[in-house]
Amino acid sequence: MANIESNLKNLSETFDKLNEIRETSLTISRAIVRDCSKSIRFIHRNDIKGAEEFIDSAKKKITELKKLTEKVSEISFAGYVLDAEREYVEAVLFYVYESKGYIEPFEKFNVHPSSYIQGIGDTIGEWRRKALDNLRNLELIKSESYLNIMEEGLGILNELDYPDALTGGLRRYADNARGIIERTRSDITNAFVNEALRNDISNIKKDEI
Repeated sequence: MANIESNLKNLSETFDKLNEIRETSLTISRAIVRDCSKSIRFIHRNDIKGAEEFIDSAKKKITELKKLTEKVSEISFAGYVLDAEREYVEAVLFYVYESKGYIEPFEKFNVHPSSYIQGIGDTIGEWRRKALDNLRNLELIKSESYLNIMEEGLGILNELDYPDALTGGLRRYADNARGIIERTRSDITNAFVNEALRNDISNIKKDEI
């Protein structure tokens, strides 16, 4: 009987510790997602400094989360942890391109590789939004630069050929990104054609004068 009670006590203490880690990691993950969402909103407002503050905050929380879960695989690979990592990758990729003009490499992140490639897929959607914002302002060349970085991101996804069990749905992310890019290319092409037509009409009117 004593052995049974001792066994149950040890088992309960272990699960209590796991549950505590789970609750703490869930709270941290939610805070990371909030920071990243705010950072992305600031970038869409062209406030890079404001975005940087939330990126720094999210980075500290990611480090804390990884340290907390690194020895507990069932939590390290929990959906909410991977979601937080994916959101963090998306926010950082978006921020780094706006401030430095390139795609931040995987080695700069302390996240699962699946979170990185999913983050690329999500960021392509944010880059499309920036491309459309520039189209509305008739900044065609700048809009085209976002199309170029979107294609670069898709290029990374296309070069990887691993099972979905490892990548968390790589093919789905790549197919979705491809569709987004094709729509963006069509929007930009139409904008260039319309701009050319406007210039031709303007030149004709000048000649008539």
